[in-house]
Amino acid sequence: MILLVKVVPYLNFQHSLEALAFYEKLGATDIQIVKASDPSFTNSPMAGEANPDFVMNAQFNMLGERIDCSDTWGKMPIDMSGQNISIVFDLNNEDEVNAVKELEAKAKELGCTITLPLEKKHGL
Repeated sequence: MILLVKVVPYLNFQHSLEALAFYEKLGATDIQIVKASDPSFTNSPMAGEANPDFVMNAQFNMLGERIDCSDTWGKMPIDMSGQNISIVFDLNNEDEVNAVKELEAKAKELGCTITLPLEKKHGL
């Protein structure tokens, strides 16, 4: 039996539009955003609580995998400590290794702190 079920990471941000702009610089593709101003939310009980730019749901692809996100209600603070997204790749696949190296280089260029660089972990 083949299952078509998939687990998708779902991130919450206080400012999803800013986060999405960052992920786009990092290499995200196929960014889709549904804001509170979307007609599909007109009759939602929460529609009046959100500003028109409030991100109800967004999705993007990183390294071919889908990630979803949204804004938090009431500007609820987000504590991302302990939150992880793992990047799993085949060390014997040159294309995958290069894609991950490029991602790490872009992250450094954008000011990210790399706590376990590829060269330390895998000797790359």
